[in-house]
Amino acid sequence: MTKHLPYPPPWQDASTLCAHLCISEGTLDNWVRQGLLPAARQKGGKRMWKWSEVEQYMDGQPGIVPEQDLAQKVFHATRQAAHR
Repeated sequence: MTKHLPYPPPWQDASTLCAHLCISEGTLDNWVRQGLLPAARQKGGKRMWKWSEVEQYMDGQPGIVPEQDLAQKVFHATRQAAHR
């Protein structure tokens, strides 16, 4: 019997989250610092993100990050990173 696991996983470590978002861990850390993604939680000594919260940030859910503000933050963060 094959056990089917949820995809994407409900909780993701940094490397798994980066793979799903197609970003580096440095970009992940920058986006968390800038409020573009939620902060990680420590679980079993690892930084973990709840996928449903990440989706809310990426979708610009009301009360999290307005979509237009998110687009502007990503734009400015990318420009700053490119000039370093």
